[in-house]
Amino acid sequence: MRAILINCPSCFGRYDGKVTSKFLTCEYCGSRFALGEEELEALGMSDGNGGHDDDYEDNGYEYNEGDDLLDVVQEEIEDCLCRVDRGNFRSSPKILAGLGIDEDEEDVYLIHDDTMFKSGKNGFAITSAGLYCREIAEFHVNFMSWEDLAKTRYAPVIDDSYIRIDGQSVAYYTDGSDDLEQLEDLYNRLSSHATYFYQ
Repeated sequence: MRAILINCPSCFGRYDGKVTSKFLTCEYCGSRFALGEEELEALGMSDGNGGHDDDYEDNGYEYNEGDDLLDVVQEEIEDCLCRVDRGNFRSSPKILAGLGIDEDEEDVYLIHDDTMFKSGKNGFAITSAGLYCREIAEFHVNFMSWEDLAKTRYAPVIDDSYIRIDGQSVAYYTDGSDDLEQLEDLYNRLSSHATYFYQ
């Protein structure tokens, strides 16, 4: 593994820690960021074709031959649901319509309507197509495909009641900070999985 200079893209501080993951946390400003393909190649953590070395596991998850991203996603979501209030994650025709999701076209793995009267006007979902989020008082829906998630530069972070990746909202959740932290952990793991399968 060769030594390379890594600077935080937020504050430009030098990262001097050990690199065992694609995602790093700046010791100066606390920003989480992802290494690019060139940096991964220089560190010997890539196969040179946009993929990871067989020995490279950036999230501690042991992948098996024949694993599929969506199977891993469902497994991670089930694990997360064991640590949060499942009652906050119920589907309804209103939230599906509010997010523009057609259940005949894609599978819904996790969904949350964040409105008080469950009107479907804001919330988020994780589906077989990717990540959906409709922010409060917004008409448009943010969508990030699994492939787009694999290309993001920064790790998911909590911003008030949102989880954002590269500045884009992927979840809006006001039902409890403990659950929001569990969701942040889930999105971090999903981001690592997407990277493994798409790069």
